[in-house]
Amino acid sequence: MANAPSHLDANSRPLELLGISEVEERAYRALLMRRMATAAEVAKEIRITPRVARRLLADLDALGLATHTPQVPRVYVAAPPEFTITALIKQQQAALERARTAIPDLEEQAAQSGNGNAHEPVLELVSNRAQLGVVLQQMYKSFRTEAMCFQRAPTLTPGITPPSRLRAGMQVRTISDNSMLEIPGMLGRLKEDVARGEQARMIETLPFKMVIFDRGAAVLTLNSEAPEKSPALLVHGGALLKALCLLFEFMWERATPIVFGHGERMAAGQRDRRREIADALVPLLAAGLNDKAIAAELRISSATLNRRIAELMKLYGTRSRFQLGWRAALDASAAPVAQRK
Repeated sequence: MANAPSHLDANSRPLELLGISEVEERAYRALLMRRMATAAEVAKEIRITPRVARRLLADLDALGLATHTPQVPRVYVAAPPEFTITALIKQQQAALERARTAIPDLEEQAAQSGNGNAHEPVLELVSNRAQLGVVLQQMYKSFRTEAMCFQRAPTLTPGITPPSRLRAGMQVRTISDNSMLEIPGMLGRLKEDVARGEQARMIETLPFKMVIFDRGAAVLTLNSEAPEKSPALLVHGGALLKALCLLFEFMWERATPIVFGHGERMAAGQRDRRREIADALVPLLAAGLNDKAIAAELRISSATLNRRIAELMKLYGTRSRFQLGWRAALDASAAPVAQRK
């Protein structure tokens, strides 16, 4: 007696897509080979018990894959596959089309989830540094009106290049803390950013590194001391993003503007020496730059810087750098206006 086909594995059973189990398919194939058979004959053919065979044949009858004679014991006849399988496929297609009718209702529900009653947008962890660079570069290219940045050392993504020129209506504001001044060449980079149209301010310390784009998305570090070893957080709108925007504005009001562009005029030795010294040194002192950074910006020696600071102290009538810094902080906000005039 021929055995049932042994090649019915998961990869070669297309009838499984119609809900026909492996043992049902074996029984159907046995019927096709014999044309007609009793439950006992099918049981012997595929090596199952007669009781299981009777149940299987009843299932095949229900599926339309077999019919039986009224005699006892029943004799089962396999239905032609070109008709029965085609009929089952059409039933399956009809069921899938009925499932398609649920799409409009589901889309309406999805649209309603975007209303004010929906949950706030999700937070996303970006653990891959290369992926973070791609995300930031894309955001820098696509933001339209505003970017707000907290800068701390080490930089978040050193390879990112902001737009070379700001378009009309775009505003970029950056707050850097004192740790940024420890990076070689950073003062020159800040000067280039200001020349490109950015607004730059300094503050003693910042809690983390962050960039906010169009008040609609933000990227911030979870470990500012070692950003290369920790994931970044991508914030898509919501209450948290609003809080981050408020934090930026809070820090912006307390940060000190950085004003560049006076070094060349000081070096030229113009007549109003005291006014030139004040214009150049006050914003840099108020921003918290150390002597080395100020001397490099003004292109003078440390000794010359000390002499000019002494002249400033005399100009303001102060006796210490602390008093001078206090006076400088009061006047720093007026420096950009004076520069424009």
